[in-house]
This record gives sequence, C-alpha cells and structure tokens, in this order.
Amino acid sequence: MTPRKFAVDDGSTNVKVSWIEQGELHTVISPNSFRKNWKSAALRKDKKIFNYTIGSTKYTYDMTSDKALETTHVDYQYDDLNLLSVHHALLQTGIAPGPVKLVVTLPITEYYNAEDCQKNEDKIARKRDNLMRQIELNKGELFEIVDVEVMPESLPAVLSTLTMQSVSQFNRSLVIDIGGTTLDMGVIVGEFDDVSAIYGNNEIGVSMVTDVARKSLAVADSDSSYLVANELIKQRDNLDFVREVVNDESQISVILDKIETKIDELGKQVAYEAKKFAKNPNRVYLVGGGASLIYPAVKKAYETLGERVVLVEEPQEALARELCLYHADGEAVNMPVQEAVNG
Repeated sequence: MTPRKFAVDDGSTNVKVSWIEQGELHTVISPNSFRKNWKSAALRKDKKIFNYTIGSTKYTYDMTSDKALETTHVDYQYDDLNLLSVHHALLQTGIAPGPVKLVVTLPITEYYNAEDCQKNEDKIARKRDNLMRQIELNKGELFEIVDVEVMPESLPAVLSTLTMQSVSQFNRSLVIDIGGTTLDMGVIVGEFDDVSAIYGNNEIGVSMVTDVARKSLAVADSDSSYLVANELIKQRDNLDFVREVVNDESQISVILDKIETKIDELGKQVAYEAKKFAKNPNRVYLVGGGASLIYPAVKKAYETLGERVVLVEEPQEALARELCLYHADGEAVNMPVQEAVNG
C-alpha cells in the first residue's frame, strides 16, 4: 500500500490531525486523556475501549479520570504519552489503519537552538524516533508509521492567511501561538518571504488556567481530568455544563472567578511578552488552542493596529490544516471540513 499522509499538530492538550480525501481537507481534534492500566470492556456495544501497551506498560484512554497523566510539560514531546496521543488521534479519523507518513510539530523552543536560531537536529531526531517506536492496541489494529517529518509550531499556521490578504513584502507580521504548554512567537516578513525573529517560552500556556480549574474543582469535591478542566474553561459561560461538573454548587461562583482571574493574568503575560519581543509589527495573528482567551489582552496591547490584530479562524486547527496544505504536492483542495472528536 502507498502510505497515506497526515499532518499532525500533536499539542499537549489536544492532537489535531488533517488529511486530504478526494480533494477535501478534513480535520479531527482528539483530546489527550490517558492513565496507566487498562479499562474494563464497556457494557454498551457502541462504546469502544482503547487499551494500549508500550513496552511493558499498559495505558488506557480515559476522558474523565482524575488519574489522567499530565501532558502539560515539554518532555511530553518525546515520551509515551506523545506516542499514545498521536496513534489515538489517527484512529479517530475513521480511516482503516495502514502505513502512514506523518508531518508533526515541535515547539519553537525545541525545534531551534536558542543561541543561533538553527535547527536543533538532536531534538528533531528524538521526536522522530519517539513516534517510530512500537505500540500495541488490545483487540485492535494501529496505523504503521513509516516516516516522520518534523516542522516548527506556530509560524506555518498563517501561510494561507498571509497569501489571501496579499501582505506587502515590507510588512512584518507577528504570529502568536498559545498552546497548553508553550507560548511561541515569530515575526514573518511579507508573505513568508523571511522569518526575521523567533521566541519561545515553555512556562506560559493554557495549563496555567487548567491547573487553577482542576484545583478549584477539587476543593468543590469535583476531582477531574485535565480534559474536563479544559472543557470547563471553554464552557464557563454555560451554567448547565458548569453544574454538571461541579458537585458543590455553592462553589460555582468562586471557581468561575478564579478561572477568569487566571485567564486575565495569562492574557496580560502574553501581551507583555509579545510587546517585549515585537514592539511595533504591522500585523498580529493569533493561533493555537488558547488564542481566544488571550485575544482581548493582545488587541488592547496593539490598540493602534485595530482590525490588523487577527484571531485566525478555527485557531486550534490552523497549524494542522496549513501543514496539510503545504505538503499537498499541488493537489487541488476544497476548504475545509472540521470534525470535533471526543475519543
């Protein structure tokens, strides 16, 4: 079989997979929520259990367990959880397993050397080797990864946007990518004529808000997984959902206040780092899973730019989509079909 090609933005919170099928661009989002040991078979026939083995260690996909393993650290890029999350996400595409070539990502801080802005070949090789390791699915078949290409996060996410907006060759565009673990930024000249500067911080990410949400839930007798905490952040204005995940309802207002305070703090931190990195760009583009959270603070920081501070459409999937298009080998593609997957 000819290996099928997938573009994979394997972030710490969610894995985004894009591929082209009969001229259509498809994207799935697969949340990360794994714990050790296996889960028992489901009573409902329509529910599939995903029990994996890597080496001698057993793992299972578990959306709600408070024992879910932490992925919000940079080492995630090279460990069992990364291997698990990528294979699990591939299974969510609905495509029959077979040989595949992957284009995956690394945070800017990992992809480039801080001293000279050149590729960190050791870490790139480490990421590639990690995804080529052996993994097994109990009572199921996995994709065979035959090749892995590694790309930097954030910057490729605005390729189409820059082209469609006919950006001048003299324009400097700041791209801000805020994910679960890292803040990546870069300055692009023109329509990707050049990358004039890069910056990464692996201590700023949405995990700052997620940790507060989990701790607040625990105080309200509502221990949760990272996945549930992230969903609470997304649906914090939906009181019906909030009541579903908070057992002690007297704590709801406290929990929501703490989340909002942390979101505000995250936005201010990102805006401060952005202004320090690129004081006066011509345009600003926000991508990544946390882009909507920080958008108000960044827009305020670059107030004179007005509408040129852009929250990219479907910012969480932007990088996977663009990587897929970039590697489409000239194939005509109709844009796009997004499919949210909950595992």
